[in-house]
Amino acid sequence: MYCFLIASLPELQLESPAPVSVEEFDNICREELSADRFKALTAFDWNILPDFQESDKLTAFYNNCGKFELYLRNRIARRRADKAGVQLDLPDPPEYFADYDAVAGTLAAMSDPAEREIMVDRLRWNFVEEQLLCKEFDFDALCAYRLKLAVVNKYRNRKLEPGRINFDAALERVTRSNP
Repeated sequence: MYCFLIASLPELQLESPAPVSVEEFDNICREELSADRFKALTAFDWNILPDFQESDKLTAFYNNCGKFELYLRNRIARRRADKAGVQLDLPDPPEYFADYDAVAGTLAAMSDPAEREIMVDRLRWNFVEEQLLCKEFDFDALCAYRLKLAVVNKYRNRKLEPGRINFDAALERVTRSNP
């Protein structure tokens, strides 16, 4: 049903610049979709967590992405807290994603937050790709494109080296003030 729209979209690659912004993609879709479908398309964002609740207002695809994101964030937070010797009371996630559990431990151990964020985005990308098997031209494919586009756009204007310098300077200030 969405074959022509999906086929007209530029290819996305995680390590390449985004061909369009999320806003430009939304404008394209707004013209092609009914108001209800457009509302469903724009109903989910990786950043809505930790307030995610499974909802019949979201597609099954978006509900799965939300459960995955909640799982990933909670697992990383728990492991980082354990490593720091801090008791963290987080609810058990509604689903268990065994394939990603070991990776969450690796992420929790990473000391560079920028590198950890890139790895989390790779996991998100891979999860979305896995959810799309045999769904290349349906509504879920549009939803997936939007999520992947948001990941790619996050790095559109980001310069890694100035961020590292700012982080190191902030860390130095904190270290000096808390001997």
